[in-house]
Amino acid sequence: MTERPEGTEIVFDPEAQPSVIAEALRGRHPADIAAAVGALPGEKLKSVLAELDAELAADVVINLDEQVLEDVLELLEAPEIADIATELPSDDAADVVGSLDESRQAEVLSALAAEHRRDVEELLKYTDESAGGIMASEVVFVHQDATVDRAIEVLRSAADEIDEIHNVYVTDSARRLKGVLPLTSVVLARSGTKVENVMTPDVVSVTAETDQEDVAELFERYDLVALPVVDHAGVLVGRITVDDIIDVIHEEADEDISLMAGTRDEELHEDSTLRVSRIRLPWLVIGALGGLGSATVMRYFQFSLEKVLALAFFVPVITAMGGNVGLQTSTIIVRSMRTERGLAGETGARLLREWRIALTNALILGASVHLIVGFWLRDWGLAAIVGGSLAIVILVAATLGTVMPFALRRVGVDPAVAQGPFVTTLNDVIGILVYLGLASAFIDRLT
Repeated sequence: MTERPEGTEIVFDPEAQPSVIAEALRGRHPADIAAAVGALPGEKLKSVLAELDAELAADVVINLDEQVLEDVLELLEAPEIADIATELPSDDAADVVGSLDESRQAEVLSALAAEHRRDVEELLKYTDESAGGIMASEVVFVHQDATVDRAIEVLRSAADEIDEIHNVYVTDSARRLKGVLPLTSVVLARSGTKVENVMTPDVVSVTAETDQEDVAELFERYDLVALPVVDHAGVLVGRITVDDIIDVIHEEADEDISLMAGTRDEELHEDSTLRVSRIRLPWLVIGALGGLGSATVMRYFQFSLEKVLALAFFVPVITAMGGNVGLQTSTIIVRSMRTERGLAGETGARLLREWRIALTNALILGASVHLIVGFWLRDWGLAAIVGGSLAIVILVAATLGTVMPFALRRVGVDPAVAQGPFVTTLNDVIGILVYLGLASAFIDRLT
């Protein structure tokens, strides 16, 4: 069991006055404060935040659970939200303002100082899942002709505005990105040295339109702690830090898990029964249609089932095995798409690999089931049908589990969808068709 670090848990009387609670919170980390006060009623939480100094209150707000944050913002007036946004980096301020409806966004933006308002408005133009949607506008940069002494001056002047500084970026007179200067290089360089002589010219960067999943992949591949964002002309417009990427990884993982179950993250914070039902129903309808499809297939082979009733005993084995194999295979393929973009594009190679694995499993499981059914029912013809069908279904399920994620990605659908009811339902129908079709072909040989 994972334990919280000693001293991080905050204990206070939730019935105490807001000023008393605020006093117990001071000096603690904003994330721990947010976890401690998240269960307070909205009005009480609002009063507690009002007792904290503006900077601490802003840091606590941005660490609140998404639903708690929305509830608190509903209670705050536009100028109060603007005061919070003013204390936050531009990316966090844009997140706060972006969670409001359009009319309240306009009120809050009008209450911000002109420079901060421009930064937030610029970030709000980008979609939530793009590099622009997670970047901060605040960035430390110097001209390529500057010296490291000038870089140190810029760092000192930016320290009050930017909490975490990892690099100094080097630009030309048009602010086009030319290199990066890690803080260690700034500290170790001799006084008077030009930054272009100690900078790293090969800079990994992204455009503001780059998908956040691709950004996360770059952080993982190159072990980055910060990444510059440029426009299509190469002009430096912002930076993304590793804390933002951790949030992205969590979001994408949650989204994939939801898609696998045939639902979406939105319902976690949705109170309306009808809205949650509308989110889940499409996938349940697919499952129901798949079940009806399976029933139709079985009805088509009604004569075989009536003649050899024992065939019905093994339908659950066939469908369950097809679903399990399909889920295993599609999970591996989708994970490879997330972590091995180059390999994931080699559909043929992946399919061949999964076929080899599926063939091995098919032979082992098919032979095992053949022997079990044969000794159990003393009907080796039926045993051959069940074992052979199981082997074929495993191969088919592995093929679908491999091909479907690539096909869905090609048409612009998240491949994680393949891991949910889609592949499972399709495998059920195909599995029954293979099993009963094979049984019908050899029905005269069954006892």
